[in-house]
Amino acid sequence: MNKKLKNVLLWGLDLGINLGIIVILVFVIQKWLIAPFDVSGASMCDTFNLIEGECQSGYGEKIIINEATYLFNEPVRGDVVVFKPRKEEDKYFIKRVIGLPGETVQIKNGEVYITNEKEEITKLDEKYLNDNNKGKTTAYFSDFATFEVPEGSYFLLGDNRRESTDSRSCFMQSINESCKNSPEKAFIKKELIRGKAFIAWWPLQNLRLVKEPVY
Repeated sequence: MNKKLKNVLLWGLDLGINLGIIVILVFVIQKWLIAPFDVSGASMCDTFNLIEGECQSGYGEKIIINEATYLFNEPVRGDVVVFKPRKEEDKYFIKRVIGLPGETVQIKNGEVYITNEKEEITKLDEKYLNDNNKGKTTAYFSDFATFEVPEGSYFLLGDNRRESTDSRSCFMQSINESCKNSPEKAFIKKELIRGKAFIAWWPLQNLRLVKEPVY
């Protein structure tokens, strides 16, 4: 084998190895670390999809989600998460964690109340809600307004409470009796949560980190 051909083969081998490493790194990063996500609909306004003062009903902002954080930590109240309501579901949702495992969530008089395992009751001060939603959270069924969160599961709501498909409706687009007849569908298991919203990057003029609320 002449020297020129040998150099070409070595160059090709080196290129192939580097490309393989890049492909593996991209796969690992997107599978377990971070991933892009398009926010669709107005259910999280004003936190997401408020563009030029208007809630976008279609695709609006693009975000990056942190997929690694829940490998080592549990979701906390206020986290905005991307998840599937059920394993067989194709569509991903984005909502805010409200109720934690072992807690009871009650919706009453437009407010959200949390009862912890010590039987202490707290009314949530949800500063991230806009004026159209603050103090106006309602249950979709009058007799399905108290939710006991099972261990390993979470109760989630959208920030645009008037237009959000969330735990109150068991994440079903059409609100019907099958939700309250199967109350376990109102909660999301941890293994169905893909990651935590980390940064909104598009449109560039709205570039920002996703804030963590303090209750």
